[in-house]
Amino acid sequence: MTRPSALQVADAKRTAPPAAHRAIQMVADTEALVDEITKIQSDLKTCLDQRPHDKTEILRLVENFKKRAMSIHGKAVTACQTIRSGR
Repeated sequence: MTRPSALQVADAKRTAPPAAHRAIQMVADTEALVDEITKIQSDLKTCLDQRPHDKTEILRLVENFKKRAMSIHGKAVTACQTIRSGR
């Protein structure tokens, strides 16, 4: 068996393995959603402190939180399936 050339070694160091590449892509895809969830969480805490009886606003914020969380969950499930299948 021949040893890899210096060029092949350098190329291998630059390119992430498929599982790592997919995980990096998922993190990048969900970064904005995580930021949105953090903002919604802050808004919800403020609402609960200042207007605990505002059912409409609380429900709106919780629904938005749920939508973003479900989106992140979907992206994570897809990433796990892709990594498991080796693609």
